[in-house]
Amino acid sequence: MSSPFKTTRSLLAAIGLGALLACGGGGTSAPPKTVADTLAYTNPASGTYTLVRNATKSTAGHLVLDLVGPAGSVSGVGFYLTADSTKVAWTPVEAGDAEKVKSASFASTLVTSKVSGDTLQASVYQKGTTAAVTATSSTVLASVALDLKSGLAVNTSVTLTAPSGKALILNAPASSQATTPIVISVGTLTAN
Repeated sequence: MSSPFKTTRSLLAAIGLGALLACGGGGTSAPPKTVADTLAYTNPASGTYTLVRNATKSTAGHLVLDLVGPAGSVSGVGFYLTADSTKVAWTPVEAGDAEKVKSASFASTLVTSKVSGDTLQASVYQKGTTAAVTATSSTVLASVALDLKSGLAVNTSVTLTAPSGKALILNAPASSQATTPIVISVGTLTAN
């Protein structure tokens, strides 16, 4: 014959297990994220000059974009980019940088940038008669960065464009043409 204590314990254990199973195991799930804390960028599918995400220098809220182009000789690049300043801010690529554009590809450089509203004007040129850079399709001509502003809802689309007619390369000193207009392809940007 079983003791009343064993039966009571078994009954209590069965009720406890039933309660846990009815509640989904007793754990609580976190509420879904509603405020964005990350900038998600999808590189453009094609283009001769493209803005691509720098995976090494980017963090969740600090997106670094590299301008890459085709193989050839180049002595500099100048361009305009626009981004919705209510959602993101143009910032230096690395803390302590004086400008909002950077390039390690050119030697003795003249670097300048200006932000006006949504628009970033940026340029990186070699000084004097320094030999042109022999670029490959993976040479980073310039880098820029955007920081996420707070309070945006998850999955908020962020406008990022390269205005037509507002970009050029400075050709090698021996080139018959000093500059060449370029078109910069931009990917899609979302706050998540």
